[in-house]
Amino acid sequence: MSNIIDGLMGMLSKEMMGTISDKLGENQSGVSSALGGLIPSILGSLVTKAEGGREGFGPIFDLIKNQGSNFDLGGLVDLIGSGNLAHNDPRDIGGGLLGSLLGSKTGGLIDAVSNMSGIGKKSSSSLLGMAAPFIMSYLAKKIKGEKMDVGGFMSMLLSQKSSIMGAIPAVLSSVLGFGGQPSVAASKVNSSSRVPAASTSGGGMGFLRWLLPLLAVLLLGYFGLKSCGSDVQANLNEAGEAMSTAATDAAAKAEEMATDAAATASDAMGSLQETASGLWARALPGGVTIEANKEGVEYSLINFIEGSNPVDKTTWFNFDALRFKTGSAELDTEYSTRQIDNMVAVLKAYPAVNLKIGGYTDSDGEEAMNMTLSQKRADAVKMAITAKGIAADRLDAEGYGEQHPVCPANDTPECKAQNRRIAARVTAK
Repeated sequence: MSNIIDGLMGMLSKEMMGTISDKLGENQSGVSSALGGLIPSILGSLVTKAEGGREGFGPIFDLIKNQGSNFDLGGLVDLIGSGNLAHNDPRDIGGGLLGSLLGSKTGGLIDAVSNMSGIGKKSSSSLLGMAAPFIMSYLAKKIKGEKMDVGGFMSMLLSQKSSIMGAIPAVLSSVLGFGGQPSVAASKVNSSSRVPAASTSGGGMGFLRWLLPLLAVLLLGYFGLKSCGSDVQANLNEAGEAMSTAATDAAAKAEEMATDAAATASDAMGSLQETASGLWARALPGGVTIEANKEGVEYSLINFIEGSNPVDKTTWFNFDALRFKTGSAELDTEYSTRQIDNMVAVLKAYPAVNLKIGGYTDSDGEEAMNMTLSQKRADAVKMAITAKGIAADRLDAEGYGEQHPVCPANDTPECKAQNRRIAARVTAK
């Protein structure tokens, strides 16, 4: 089995490295050092996720398998330093992967790579944005070429764990938390043997932590005063019985609350059924069944529509399965059809519901161009829905450009990818 790191680094020829360095305005040796740290760091994060088991790794496998093989290294290099990043280009998809793998560690990794290699933080961020889809493309081709399922892909990654982890510079390994991590098995043993902490959120039985001591203080104080003219021991016995009764009543109330909460959660989950494709199916009013991501825009909207919260101007739900052709407002219909069809089904099932579609970009590039592109993309989504039988007056579309960023810093590929989005708001229900 070929070594993944060798295969990836072998694709970065001296000429390619020179082109990348020129585009970034950086020294070639610094760029080489940065990529030499970023590539194994991303792979190491994949290995760590694979160690966690299929449940958490499945969505990552699907992201790589279904979206990665069309990325061309030359095309990715051409995107470095381009002005307007408000496209669903490969860096958007790479940003999604980085979000799943690195989360809040992305900024720290960029800083550490910059310090280690001597290149600017902006260049470090650009290289990370290129490295993620580059790796995805390479791995997607291996998955398809060797006909691997999620288990086979995890096995391949884990079989090369030592070479991958060994290639990560120590400073980056520390930032990512790889050094001194407990094994998965040990973590499971430790987590299962610990006594769960009482909740401090106000739900469940957490309130017993303050209720019982309070009862004790009040009752003992009361009976302490009463004992001034009577038998102390009798009063203490009476206090103990009262405290015991109060504790029993409190425990019964807590159990009732927990049962009610569990029943509510069961009702909410009972309408969803996992399918073989990894999506979740739900029957809508009228008998139509849709399949969608469990945390996707469809079920978030349905929960809001059926819930008691009033319509407002601040509650937006982000589409999670739309894609536009690079640099345009044209929907990638093959990829986006399922979510468009689902939105049509939701609107037909709830005929009183109206929506506003919002388009957003990151803050790279010219503000006016970003505003125009965001409006065109919002309009494109509206047209795609109305073309399938939804009255146009039930939908509004507005482009907001770089306004209202989800990630205001706009400084990492993951952050920029979050800002480039299409969202929906319920305007009537």
